[in-house]
Amino acid sequence: MIRLLYSSQAAQDITEQDITNILEQSRKNNIDADITGVLVYGGHLFMQVLEGPELAVLKKYVTICEDSRNSLSKIIYISYTDKRMFADWSMGAIQCKPVTLQKIFDLNSRATETIEPASFREAMRDFLRRLNSAK
Repeated sequence: MIRLLYSSQAAQDITEQDITNILEQSRKNNIDADITGVLVYGGHLFMQVLEGPELAVLKKYVTICEDSRNSLSKIIYISYTDKRMFADWSMGAIQCKPVTLQKIFDLNSRATETIEPASFREAMRDFLRRLNSAK
C-alpha cells in the first residue's frame, strides 16, 4: 500500500458544483478501488492525499492529472505504508483559505528533497484533526 500527496492548480472557471461532483464521483470510485484519502481545496488550489494499493493509487493519480478541472499537478510525497491515516474516508474534504495550506506548501517547496517522515506525519495528522472536527 502507498500514500501519495500531491498539489495542483484548480481550473480558473471551477465552481462549487464542480468540486461537489469531484467529491461524489471520487467517493463512489474510491470504494471500489480500495482508496482512501482527503482533498483540501481553496483559492483555486488542490492538495490531496491518496492511500491504497499501489497500482490503484497510481492509476487514480494519472486520471487526476488528465482531468481538465486542474493542472500543474506535482507529487509532493509518496511512500509505502502499512497503515492508513484516512481509513474512514473514501474521500474526505476540507475547504479552507490558501493561507491555511501553508504548512503543506512548505513541504511542496522542498519536493525535490527528502522530506522528514515526522514532518509528513504531522501534516497528515493535522488533516485528520480537521476532518474529525468537520464531522
